[in-house]
Amino acid sequence: MKKLLTIHLMFFFFSSFLYSQDLQLVDGNFIKMDKCGFLPESESQVNPTENWGYSYDSLLTDLEIWRQNSYVKVDSIGLSVQGRPLWQLTITSDPNNIAGKRTVYIHARTHPQETEGFWVTKEIIKILLTENSFAQTVRENCVFYIVPMYNPDGVELGYPRRNANNVDLESNWFTFPNEPEVAGLKARFTELMASPNPIEVELNMHSSSLCKRYFVYHDSAGTSPQFAVMQQQFIERVRSYYPTGIEPWNYYVSWTGGNPMKYPESWFWYYHGESVMALTYEDMYQCAGTGNFDLTANAILRGVMDYLNIPTEVELSDNLIPSEFTLEQNYPNPFNPTTKIRYSIPNVGTGLALSTLKVYDILGNEVVTLVNEEKPAGYYEVEFNATELSSGVYFYRLQSDNFTQTKKMILMR
Repeated sequence: MKKLLTIHLMFFFFSSFLYSQDLQLVDGNFIKMDKCGFLPESESQVNPTENWGYSYDSLLTDLEIWRQNSYVKVDSIGLSVQGRPLWQLTITSDPNNIAGKRTVYIHARTHPQETEGFWVTKEIIKILLTENSFAQTVRENCVFYIVPMYNPDGVELGYPRRNANNVDLESNWFTFPNEPEVAGLKARFTELMASPNPIEVELNMHSSSLCKRYFVYHDSAGTSPQFAVMQQQFIERVRSYYPTGIEPWNYYVSWTGGNPMKYPESWFWYYHGESVMALTYEDMYQCAGTGNFDLTANAILRGVMDYLNIPTEVELSDNLIPSEFTLEQNYPNPFNPTTKIRYSIPNVGTGLALSTLKVYDILGNEVVTLVNEEKPAGYYEVEFNATELSSGVYFYRLQSDNFTQTKKMILMR
């Protein structure tokens, strides 16, 4: 009886959160929606044409191509409600020898209509299978497990956001019993987390009606202050490789009232805490600016490598050269005792721009000069260490060519 009471209390505790997270902090405003930008009580009414452009048969065709590559192993982590295999790719230098590799997991197409997140995932696969030095470094150091189509029944049945049992798989992680798809993926996560190569990054790929590219950031109220900073750093590292396309870390803030106990990221936090960077990525859902999936995939992969502290050679392509001067908000902010400041410099007539970045106290006194040199076009990041300073408001100013901008930051001990 005591055990039964405990189970009922746990269920009440979990269920009390299920609908407490409808209000999301989006671009500074509280809005009632789910993390994909849809109202939680409604389904997006669409008429899919050929399974939104990519069917289960399309996946089977691609699987036959991918499995011919020596860097790829294809297997299944379970079956859907209607018996379709949930296919998983293992991508690394030698899929039969993963000893010592860092583990990254990616799953896509939870919501069948959100194909943009899948297209980014497919571009990630494409990059991982190339023969350039970056991909070789990634394969030598990491193993990527990728589930390209997590909800095949929904794709084939034309269900925008649900599986064959009319259940939203995204919100089924603390519902018992789980749907077969959730049970399969959860079992795979559990297996890997108990292995010598536990998952360190898990990305849940979606698309949002907000017409922005962003990561769903989890507030410290639902995680921890340390993990909040870790998320900020991860998101901003990804964004540094595509700053004109991906929103800052604080564009979409969730879990402001606690962990909702229903998502895959909730499961990772509840059982593994800060050891796994588990985040949802949202691409642009059927928007005028939809596209650039290759740029997004490149940014995500490079950001993941930075997060794992795996050195890679980064070549700045023409389409990633800044078009204007920018000075970004420092992160974290407030901070103690270090924070990072990013800025960008476009092409100027001489090819180099004399740039200065200085920090001032609230009285306007110069505290430190962080940068004072000629810089070529590019994106830059500098760390400010305030160990010797007292708590308070400080300002940092970038001057370069004809550009001057100042922003405020807060040191809080």
